[in-house]
Amino acid sequence: RMTSVYHCHCPCKTNQFAITGAPMTRFFCHCTICQEKYQAPYADVVLFPLGGLTLPESHSISFGQYKRFGAIDRGVCTQCHQPAMAKAGEGAKGLAFIAAHNIANPESLPAASMHSFYGTRVEDAEDSLPKYRHYLSSQFAFLKVLLTRRRT
Repeated sequence: RMTSVYHCHCPCKTNQFAITGAPMTRFFCHCTICQEKYQAPYADVVLFPLGGLTLPESHSISFGQYKRFGAIDRGVCTQCHQPAMAKAGEGAKGLAFIAAHNIANPESLPAASMHSFYGTRVEDAEDSLPKYRHYLSSQFAFLKVLLTRRRT
């Protein structure tokens, strides 16, 4: 079985990094933080195991949390001030969140599987994907993906 390597970057390409492994899922996030950070109605996000992430030591990504509880560490490029990637947890059990447009070959990514935080959307999505409205339903949807992935 071949291991996939995805070459990633921030929007201005100052930060170049790689992630190895298969994407766990791809989803559209409608949370208010993503709307603000991406300056868009939603973020198109790909979830990977954090253990496959290789960030160069000289990266210029500033990490911060924007919520008190259950927050992910959101990484923003210090040059273009745009989201580069985010992470939750540590090591092999951690998760990496990378916007599809920050991946060099987005056409190789899986199709999106759901909408999260749909209750805070600023525009309706005209598709048949499951739409999880609130924090708890969105978290349960992610948990289901993680549990299904760990069994395979």
